Amino acid sequence: MSRPINPPCVFAKTFEGAKPGRNRLLAPILLIVLFGAMSADADSTDAAAPEPETGTEAMAAANESPTTASAPPPIGVRFGEPLHDQRFRLTYFFERIRKSGLLISDKSVSPSDIFNRVPPSVVYNEAPRSLVITTHTFQLAYSPHPRVTLIAEVPFVQRELKSVSDMDVRSQVETEGVGDINFAMVLPFIRKRNESSHVHVGVKVPTGSIRRGGRAMPDTLDSQIGNGTVDLEWGWTYLGFKDQFSWGGQVFGRHPVGRNGRDYRVGSRFEASFWGAVELIDGLSGSLRMSWEKQNNIRVRHRIPNSDIQHPSNNPKARGGTRFSIHPGLTLEVPGLANQRIAVEFDLPFYQDLDGPQLEQDWSVTAGWRWGF
Repeated sequence: MSRPINPPCVFAKTFEGAKPGRNRLLAPILLIVLFGAMSADADSTDAAAPEPETGTEAMAAANESPTTASAPPPIGVRFGEPLHDQRFRLTYFFERIRKSGLLISDKSVSPSDIFNRVPPSVVYNEAPRSLVITTHTFQLAYSPHPRVTLIAEVPFVQRELKSVSDMDVRSQVETEGVGDINFAMVLPFIRKRNESSHVHVGVKVPTGSIRRGGRAMPDTLDSQIGNGTVDLEWGWTYLGFKDQFSWGGQVFGRHPVGRNGRDYRVGSRFEASFWGAVELIDGLSGSLRMSWEKQNNIRVRHRIPNSDIQHPSNNPKARGGTRFSIHPGLTLEVPGLANQRIAVEFDLPFYQDLDGPQLEQDWSVTAGWRWGF
């Protein structure tokens, strides 16, 4: 296996005194937590109001979870189901993403096109051909209180990047390791008989490597396991159901804080989706989800000379973009095994507008197993 000609470490400059606007990120998260707590208190007060109920009955009504006999949300929904009737839940996720072909905006280009661009905005001597990302994620959810779900996620990431040089020399780089660990808290926002919503706040710890390939000349950014910064995450999820049908929507965002040891910060990411699901037969349901995803470009402390960017993956202005996708999925409640479920969902992009040249996503698949107890 040959290795690519690695460009110099263009993010190696150090800096002092950088103080990004953390308050702008913390404010919406604190508001979400505050409103979630206020909603929980309001629901408890309303449940205790009817006079015929005893104190015990009022408490049970306040903690009652919505009926979940309808089709569950797709597996690709981020923290789609808080814990209600179980204290713990173990989940395993398998995800594989395949990217190939280059886009500039929504136009396809070839490696020779970017090598021979006239006039060249950036002179590249290497271009990516394909990227396969495989992630195994182990998730533990714990409910210390009926209105609080705590979640920890540990991912193991494998990346396979294939590139070609301007001299038509092909290369392949494979990296793997423990990725960035995630912690989150899920709080109910509204609970009604056929509707519910919840918010989540989380933090990602930079445990994944950002220096694969060596400290002096690390591999390209597409080969790195983590992003090297603490990330703050927020989200709101709505769920509705009636008989064998269910539907819902979700918005969430992730915002890196500060810069990592290579003096860059990955851009913020936003996603919105809505879906519908139906129980096909007893225990088996199908779903269809639509999603919009926005990824911002990398932020660097100092401007990088174009002559130092030899691979598109290292260009901070070629890492963002917008993607629209459709997601068919299936969910099966495992017969004979209480509170166990397996599910699968496909991600099929139908429109991508990327700050390129950048690899476009062909497809991805997410499968998983979960057990609540």
